[in-house]
Amino acid sequence: MSTQRPVTARAGGHRPELLAKLQRAAQTSTTDGILFHQAVADRVGLHVTDLRCLNVLAQAGPLTAGELGQRLGLGTTGAVTRMVDRLERASYVRREVDPRDRRRVIIHPLPERLATIAPHYQGMATAWTDLLAAYSDEQLALFVDLFDRMHQLSQQQLASLPHHTPSDA
Repeated sequence: MSTQRPVTARAGGHRPELLAKLQRAAQTSTTDGILFHQAVADRVGLHVTDLRCLNVLAQAGPLTAGELGQRLGLGTTGAVTRMVDRLERASYVRREVDPRDRRRVIIHPLPERLATIAPHYQGMATAWTDLLAAYSDEQLALFVDLFDRMHQLSQQQLASLPHHTPSDA
């Protein structure tokens, strides 16, 4: 368990400096997360987008190909099809025709294969739990609120990005 105590801001502190430090820390954390997920993807022989796809399916359950593409921000049906083809060949997912609409395909995760990826995250999960043990319930509630708001903000910003490809430039 971590013995570090959380750093608290002092009243009357330098807010602009604190906000700049927070922004740098968030950027560093985001980059670290991307690098970690890429390393896991490399170790299990997947593209990082494929790993993101499996994470979405593990949390949401079966989704249509269109829903999956939308949640992953994949702009074309071709990109979704290629990703699902790779995951199906590697036996991480199976396709099923939607019985209510035969034009739609539902992508099902295969739990036994997802379980082979989980050990790569166990060390991080344990370290995360140990790190958070140093914080009070009130601080944890604040973190949950912050991460929820950051997610909403990210979704809004993602939706506002222009839709064009590098060839449009």
